[in-house]
Amino acid sequence: MILVNGVESCVPGDDRGLLLGDGLFETIMMEAGQPRLWPYHVARLERGLRRLGFPSVDESRLRDELQQVAPAGRRMARITVTRGQGPRGYAPPDNVKMTRIVSAGPVLPQSGRGEPRLLRMGWSQVAIAVQPALAGLKHTSRLEQVLIRQAWEDDWDEAVVCDTQGRLASATQGNLWWRQGMHLFTPPVDQAGIAGTRRAWIFDHAAAHGFTVQERCAAPQALHQTDGIYVSNARLGLHPARLIETDMPDTAWQDDPVRVLSMALHEAD
Repeated sequence: MILVNGVESCVPGDDRGLLLGDGLFETIMMEAGQPRLWPYHVARLERGLRRLGFPSVDESRLRDELQQVAPAGRRMARITVTRGQGPRGYAPPDNVKMTRIVSAGPVLPQSGRGEPRLLRMGWSQVAIAVQPALAGLKHTSRLEQVLIRQAWEDDWDEAVVCDTQGRLASATQGNLWWRQGMHLFTPPVDQAGIAGTRRAWIFDHAAAHGFTVQERCAAPQALHQTDGIYVSNARLGLHPARLIETDMPDTAWQDDPVRVLSMALHEAD
């Protein structure tokens, strides 16, 4: 089911989200009709709306519509909010009437439950742009990620992505982490990348599980000097990974201290 402004309908052809990518979205894990980590999703969406100059959204209405499209079981839902219809050209309309799209579908494999297989990560040859005005937002202009995903090798599960200044930025479909002892590091999201909801949860809860967490601008070589590499997103939770090219021995997941933090995230997720 796909709801457009609360009813089963189609998106108008002159919608700015369709024509210009003028919108935001949230990918949400649904469990028995309940959106997981909902406060984190709402907070990120509202930050994005304010930054783009959109009106606020009705949180209760969004939640009701999520329950309509995913009333039972385990489903992956998406909320897309665009600036709506408007005149031709880049200038936003004076009176914004947003388009709200809510949909759901099955959860893809490798969803982070049980004992996960390490994600096999290659190096993306496509960099993401440094753009502070959009950094951190989950906006609907995802062509960079499309090009990155298109270039994956057949044996990759993910890719390490750098920004155009050569610094570690993210994974293709989530936030990138690396570990040294009980210290977790992740790239900042004030210049590039997305401020992930699971990323935010980890910052809030890692200390309770014995970890320190720090944003770090780092060169790609940093991933060759770690005790572990991980990816976080709504589908995977916090998932272990390895570089395909590395000859470093893998740490068994049951022996990795991050496993406890990952399990706590799954309990919250």
